[in-house]
Amino acid sequence: MNRKKKINEIAVKIKRNSLLYLMMLPGMAVLLLFTYGPMGGYWLAFVDYKPRLGMFGSPFVGFLWFRSLFDGGFIWEMVANTLKISLLKLGLCFCAPIVLAFLLNEVRNKPFKSAVQCVSYLPNFISWIIVSGMMVILLDTDEGLLNSIIVSFGGRRISWYSEPKKWYGILTVSHLWKNMGWSSIMFLAALTALDPELFEAAELDGANRWQQVRRISVPGIMPTVSIVLILSIGNIFKDDFEQIYGLVGENDILAETTNVISTWVYKLANSGSASSYALGTAASLIQSLVSLILVVTANAVSRRLGPDGIM
Repeated sequence: MNRKKKINEIAVKIKRNSLLYLMMLPGMAVLLLFTYGPMGGYWLAFVDYKPRLGMFGSPFVGFLWFRSLFDGGFIWEMVANTLKISLLKLGLCFCAPIVLAFLLNEVRNKPFKSAVQCVSYLPNFISWIIVSGMMVILLDTDEGLLNSIIVSFGGRRISWYSEPKKWYGILTVSHLWKNMGWSSIMFLAALTALDPELFEAAELDGANRWQQVRRISVPGIMPTVSIVLILSIGNIFKDDFEQIYGLVGENDILAETTNVISTWVYKLANSGSASSYALGTAASLIQSLVSLILVVTANAVSRRLGPDGIM
């Protein structure tokens, strides 16, 4: 009886919100077709792929390609580079948008606020290919803007494209410049959604602006911070292929620090070898599974610390 009642309640809710569900269908169709559909390709990681036999007709080899990845030892360098770059981005590029959102929220001059928002949002819409051209102009050894500034202060020119260790910082800063403004939108929206009466009451009680921010604004946006942090942790084992390949390309000198999982998979795919497809698929599958585990773990920890998990 209870089960039938629940089914009836669900049917009533679906009927009441039928228009919303219809609007969701195109998005769900795109998600299923272009996100979950290609996951069938992961089968390549478990077969000895023969083009003439096809993916599902090729002989099954189990975890052979996964063992090859770890036995070779070369994957550990890519994993280390991926983690270093991702952790640097998480540390700097997660905190900076929050600071920017707080600063923008304190601006009372609307035209100035709109101008700052516009300038900070625009880089997000610039392709990494265009950014790579800008970086060449900026980092060129002979005529680059950055080297010109260094020389004007009495320093020596730096050959940026032959200094692997410096690219951890370059990749992090360029990612910050491109994404900080756009990432701050969520935090700014959370701040503007806070009840103004809370601030009025705090002001009447004698709280200054810093105390209001610390006691009202920061706790008020913690659910948003929690969700964004969980999603960001899920991306720790991923890397931004467009950024790294766009800025570095096939530069073997910088491979020491910029050779990450996605660029290695891309090079394998272009090698034309059937076994390379399987190896690349195995590496991508491991990357996806680790990301899933990180998201689930981060969410479980978040739920233990407070009620604002995402599941």
